[in-house]
Amino acid sequence: MIELRISKALELFSLQLDIKLSEGSSLALVGPSGCGKSMTLRMIAGLVQPDEGYIKVGDTVFYDSSERTFVPAYKRHVGFLFQNYALFPHLTVEQNIAFGLNHRSKRERQEKVHSIIERLRIKGLEKRYPQYISGGQQQRVALARTLVTDPELLLLDEPFSALDSQVKKKMEKEVIDVRNTFSGTMILVTHSLEEAFRLCSSIAVMDNGNIIQLGTQDEIIHQPDNRTVARLTGTENIFDGIVTERNGETARLWVEELHVPLTIPNTLKQDNLSFGIRPAQLIVEQNHYTRVEDPENSFSGRIVQTIPTPDGQIVFIQLARDDLASLSNNSSLSHRQRDYDLQAYVPFKYGKSDHRLFQPRDFCKVIFSVSAIALWPQDNAKAHKPVAQQ
Repeated sequence: MIELRISKALELFSLQLDIKLSEGSSLALVGPSGCGKSMTLRMIAGLVQPDEGYIKVGDTVFYDSSERTFVPAYKRHVGFLFQNYALFPHLTVEQNIAFGLNHRSKRERQEKVHSIIERLRIKGLEKRYPQYISGGQQQRVALARTLVTDPELLLLDEPFSALDSQVKKKMEKEVIDVRNTFSGTMILVTHSLEEAFRLCSSIAVMDNGNIIQLGTQDEIIHQPDNRTVARLTGTENIFDGIVTERNGETARLWVEELHVPLTIPNTLKQDNLSFGIRPAQLIVEQNHYTRVEDPENSFSGRIVQTIPTPDGQIVFIQLARDDLASLSNNSSLSHRQRDYDLQAYVPFKYGKSDHRLFQPRDFCKVIFSVSAIALWPQDNAKAHKPVAQQ
């Protein structure tokens, strides 16, 4: 079990964290640059001291401000894989890997170094210096040096950011293999949500020194707590609306940009809500280039641009009030190959299924239609009830 509740005053904000992780779990810290992700790892590792709080790994207290306890980094039994590898240029590959084993016997050092070299497939590089091997090989060496000491906690600070795409895929597989056999806890810092999904079972989204949502992969994708998390996880189409009518279990939400009323579950007390749709959940009607006659779960827009992607294309649609919506069209081969007429009006819709309700930390939210639609109270209530469109 890892428990930390720490704070640290930084130049632009105060880092405030409260995290509990079970032994053997894997957590990704995701968020924009400068939000405190790497600083969090450095405080856990003992490279930076928090202002107050505590850090506890298993039965060992690494830091406790109330007891004036601070265990130095070299005594924490934590493995830290740095973004820039941090290999010693004057030491060979073999010497770099063995650097943290000086307290072991010569025979044990040799056995452990040989074993990790075989495991990470860097045999033949033992006598070379870091500047004479590739970036991917340097990262393998850095990972070997991190693992050879059998750490209880593994910290990875954007370990793939300097690698090209092909080498990155190979290194990700190495880390996945490590994670599957590693008995301790792993914490990864990354900008990439996809990378976080591939490597970790839990994800914490950070912004301005705070964790704004921590949950499983499914919770982060399908139950975003707010706009920031929603946008990070692919809900690019977010509009403000206002409840105009409540009737039993349902309510009507008017979204001016879409120029249609939407039926939503009548579970939120707020009148001003935000409405989000993931691009991949929007479906273009196949054979119709007309305005939608039945607005229920559908609306029309004018196609203004298409951008090809490796998996299909992104279609930008002009809505009623000059706002743009995007549609990721990659669900089938016929859709990927489909040509859209620019400036044509196209009806598009989203699927409807049972809704889900839940109560996050700060406010109520509704998600229904298999995570295609999310509702939040607006950040700034600026929507106005329509006069004639009730």
